[in-house]
Amino acid sequence: MSITKLANLALALVPIGWLLALYGVMSQLGDPASTAARYAIESQRHVSNTILLVGVMCLIASLWLSGSTFAAARKRSLLATASIAIPTVLIIADFY
Repeated sequence: MSITKLANLALALVPIGWLLALYGVMSQLGDPASTAARYAIESQRHVSNTILLVGVMCLIASLWLSGSTFAAARKRSLLATASIAIPTVLIIADFY
């Protein structure tokens, strides 16, 4: 693959990763129904964790791709990195 395609892939992975991570976290919020079977609750938790993991892996892959394409596509690389780093810092700062 060419460097520009990899830089574009890094940019494309950012919203996909954030959306998957958001869904993975938000689907774990709340209490399950009291009538739900235990295996159904555990199954849903495993699906949520898997989606969250895939989202985080997309973000990590985007960071890796943006780092490897920095020399040829600086603006796209910095945009991908900033679109991961800035929300991450804001999320962490919100806890403190």
